Amino acid sequence: MAAYRIDWADGAQSGILETYEGACEHVRYNCPDAEIGHDGDLTEGGDRTLCWSDAESSIDDDGRLAICSIWIETT
Repeated sequence: MAAYRIDWADGAQSGILETYEGACEHVRYNCPDAEIGHDGDLTEGGDRTLCWSDAESSIDDDGRLAICSIWIETT
């Protein structure tokens, strides 16, 4: 079973979360208006899921404006 971590843009890391849904809930707890996901994210077999502070910030962004990334924990 996979576990997930969140790497925040400020360098902070969240603890290990047991589910992808739990990771998304953690992001929304910290940023209620967060836009989570994109083409090619973890739900589509990608290496990470980017999260932005709101939907507007995500439009045509290559990830530079993302507030965090959700990763599969490999340790």
